[in-house]
This record gives sequence, C-alpha cells and structure tokens, in this order.
Amino acid sequence: METPTGGTGFGSTTGSTSSTGGMNNSGISNTGTEGTTCPTCGQSTSGSKGLEQFLGRLGITEEMVSNIKSSIANVEVDQYLNTAREYLKDSSGKATSYAKENPGKVAAGVAVLAVGAGLLISAMNKDKE
Repeated sequence: METPTGGTGFGSTTGSTSSTGGMNNSGISNTGTEGTTCPTCGQSTSGSKGLEQFLGRLGITEEMVSNIKSSIANVEVDQYLNTAREYLKDSSGKATSYAKENPGKVAAGVAVLAVGAGLLISAMNKDKE
C-alpha cells in the first residue's frame, strides 16, 4: 500500500526504503528515486513528482496516471506521422497542380492577401496613435 505524500495519493511504499530496481512499464529505469533518466531522451524523470502531486490535488489518482501512461505507450506514433506526411504530400501536390493550371487566380489571391495585410497593419497603427 502506498502512503500519500502531502495528501496527494502519490508517494513511497510504507515501511520500505529500498527499491526493487529494473524497468517500469514506460521503459524508464527505476533503480532508485534519484537520478532516474528516460532511456530515449536522457531527461531526468524525477521532475515529474511535482506534476504528479499537482494531479493528486486535482483528484487524479496514481492508477489513472498509470492507465494514461500505458495508453500512451501503446500508441504507434510512427504510423500517425506517416499518415500525416502522406496527407501533406497529396495536398501539396494538389496545390502545386492548381497553381500551375490557374496562375491568374493564384496571383489575384496573393494580391488580395497583400492588400488585406496592408489594411490590417494600417488599422493597427491608427489604434496605437
């Protein structure tokens, strides 16, 4: 059973000052409470105690945080990034082909944007005076 630290629901094991060591579910070494680092980025994980205490004050339990961590660990970020890259490639290809087929419309659009930006800047400068 864990003893709460300052009523937050997060803390150390009752009556035990030693650590079991090894790796936790997120792949972060937990050989001790001080100096633990993320194997991916090398950033210290001891800074998350403040966040966990804050979340505990909001009523978010350690179990909820563990569930979120395991859910995030199961997300395939590379798959989402590849999908986003493909979407951007397709979209930029469509925009390029449209610009080549309709150069007059594109030039008119750029001119309208330039005039609009000029009017916006002019209005902002009048407000400052």
